[in-house]
Amino acid sequence: MFKIGIITDQVSMDFEEALQIIKEFGVRYIEIHSLWNKTIEELTEEEANQAQKLVKKFGFTVSNISSTLFLMCPLQEHKKELKIFDEHFITKIGNYEEHLKALEYCIELCRLFGTDKIRIFGFRKEEDLDKDTAIKLIVEKLRQPVELAEKRKITLILENCPHTYLETGSLTKQVIQKINSKSLKALWDPGNAFRSGKAPYPDDYNNIKSYISHIHLKDFVITDSIYQPVAIGKGNINYRDIIRNLIVDNYEGVISLEPEYKDETGGGAESTKQCLTGMKQIINSLNIEI
Repeated sequence: MFKIGIITDQVSMDFEEALQIIKEFGVRYIEIHSLWNKTIEELTEEEANQAQKLVKKFGFTVSNISSTLFLMCPLQEHKKELKIFDEHFITKIGNYEEHLKALEYCIELCRLFGTDKIRIFGFRKEEDLDKDTAIKLIVEKLRQPVELAEKRKITLILENCPHTYLETGSLTKQVIQKINSKSLKALWDPGNAFRSGKAPYPDDYNNIKSYISHIHLKDFVITDSIYQPVAIGKGNINYRDIIRNLIVDNYEGVISLEPEYKDETGGGAESTKQCLTGMKQIINSLNIEI
């Protein structure tokens, strides 16, 4: 059985509106990153409780808390301000200790929303560090969060992202292997791997597949070295073979749509609908049950 999810802010920043639309799409799973113009780890307790009531009202299952922890967080201690990479992508900004404190809150949010997964990142890329040095420092920084996750029976899912030191699944795998904990898995984003200049399939997929606990889907075309978001199935990523191999390899997690593509007339709702349609067409062509 294939599990399809949607990141709610891709549809609307109005959480209730997003849930209503996703319900109409017939999707059961949701991922919560930002809502009401806040990233989830910045919600007040009152706002979090209101969000949980809406999730219950519409009957959704929350796949994970999609925090932005350890993204806009310096890997090395200094006073240099981190450069914002996307003004539309809401993130928590702060030092390492502030991100650790926010992780404690996100663990409580897991209890509230009935999930055991929290998305984290591999630190904002800012220095020309060689890969071995960056991975060594990331491993050192993530040991404490992972130990906390172990104690609280939570899984941290580390997303590959072109704005961090861990651009691909292959690099993410190195961190996961060195920490060697059941509480640290991969959130594999083939679109992010592609945008970093690497083919997500077959090599990146084969490197990371044993560690994948969650997946994001987006698609791109390349025009004059610019990566342009498009609806799933309209771009250059080989999702047919990726999805086929996920089934062969018995992947049991959720695949969340994160289109980043915006339809000029229909906005986030229409864009997400087009991506959902494209994904279902690929799935149906492979005779896979949703």
